[in-house]
Amino acid sequence: MIHAADYRMRAETCARRAAEAQDDYHRKNFQQLAVMWTEMADKAEGRIPQREVEDAIETIRRAGQLPARNGG
Repeated sequence: MIHAADYRMRAETCARRAAEAQDDYHRKNFQQLAVMWTEMADKAEGRIPQREVEDAIETIRRAGQLPARNGG
């Protein structure tokens, strides 16, 4: 299992490579990867925004995998 510190290290590497990129294509891709790794670290540390959790649960409910909410 990868830990948050590993994700953050990967995010830093991608951010550094984005800053060093010679063209926009690679710069944007490394920037997107840096954001992705940072989000993974946040989630690994339990820093998931409540709204994101509620949206995910609602998506699962709509797919028929969870019962409907009681009274809400």
